[in-house]
Amino acid sequence: MRQSAPRIPDGAASRAVLIGCSDFDDIDLPAIPAVKSNLADLRSALTHETYGILPPEHCRVLADPADHRSVGMALAQAALDADDLLLVYYAGHGLLDEDGTLHLALSSTDPGHVGFTGVPADLVKRQLGRARARLRVLVLDCCFSGRAVAAMTEPGSLLSAQLDVSGTYTLTSTTATAPSHAPPGQRHTAFTAALLDALNQAEPLTLDDIHQHIDTVLQGAGLPRPQRRSVNTAGGIALVRGPVQPRGGPPTGDEEEIRFRRQPPEPPAHRGRDTVMYSLMLAALGAVSVLFAGWHTTLTAASALALFMGLLLLLGRLGGKDVHYDLVVNGGGVGIEHGPHSAHVPWKDVACVGVLRRAPGTGLTTNVLIVRLKADVPRPTGFHDPLNKRLPDQRYVIVGMLSTYEADPVRLRSAIEHFAGGIYRTDQQLVEMDPRLR
Repeated sequence: MRQSAPRIPDGAASRAVLIGCSDFDDIDLPAIPAVKSNLADLRSALTHETYGILPPEHCRVLADPADHRSVGMALAQAALDADDLLLVYYAGHGLLDEDGTLHLALSSTDPGHVGFTGVPADLVKRQLGRARARLRVLVLDCCFSGRAVAAMTEPGSLLSAQLDVSGTYTLTSTTATAPSHAPPGQRHTAFTAALLDALNQAEPLTLDDIHQHIDTVLQGAGLPRPQRRSVNTAGGIALVRGPVQPRGGPPTGDEEEIRFRRQPPEPPAHRGRDTVMYSLMLAALGAVSVLFAGWHTTLTAASALALFMGLLLLLGRLGGKDVHYDLVVNGGGVGIEHGPHSAHVPWKDVACVGVLRRAPGTGLTTNVLIVRLKADVPRPTGFHDPLNKRLPDQRYVIVGMLSTYEADPVRLRSAIEHFAGGIYRTDQQLVEMDPRLR
């Protein structure tokens, strides 16, 4: 994919300002929860201790800013400090005023008075234009109204003209609404997810290569294609030094399988200590039984029973083994392993898979991994019988509760999408498909 060797910016002379709005006061601007993860994981990538290009103090994050002043001051300071690279990123709603001028929505923006309550793109353009940095990068991941989408996607669009700053590389996303491209349950918006995936490639990509990667991903998903505008040689720089793996991100592609494992509740080192303690307790019970033998029949019987049960417990601990509880996701399917016991569902038999917040028929918030089988596929055996007996029909299999395997739901979803493609469904989507799963 690489077109040329990337140039790595000087981190000491570079700055980044990451701006994101996920919550809005106005009811006409829907919340975009994924923006929070966009900001956190993009900052993690840019400041990665091994492969990032920026020290953490050079990456400023503005989450849900409510006023122009905080945005303007952050941009002005970064423009003053940056000598090599200045990167500005925004995720949220993009709105057009009556004249067709683009504004970036803040948490307090009023859609009816965009010109007074949003940040004009022209303001961002001016700050970038005044910066002394040799390389200036503007990345916009905006959810637009239908009118704004049309303005962005048309060749020579108004948006592109507004953001044409000499010496600046501009990369824009063309999303319609938050639910369309950041449905509930997804960690990132579609554009930023593709951007982070580009930053996690085996070799660092140039900005031109990053655009190509994002374009391939979004086009393959049937989403609007990103736009770019490159002036001079800005397209040849990289934003990382190597593959970065933000927390909760997808597998790198090299793993043959992903395991979620709950460690035994008791380390082996503790077993010897507790065995000694149990032995002393048994000795004390034995002494009590001998001391009071024949004095009171009931007391003697109770002591003898306690001695017998304690002996069984001690023998069980001496002969016991550490049993791991594993949830395994790989190219063949998804399954569980409990010591010598295992159960498995192959992907070829799966119609869709997801995590339900409540186990069907229980009303308990347990986060269970559930599989919907294809038609005429028999239900596999070996999974948790009590939970599976509550399912509405034989087409479903509850693989297990995420807490049993200490499985992070975000990384679990990423692993499933990595190995099985687009068969993952959110809790809401599963319930909409079959209300019996409530």
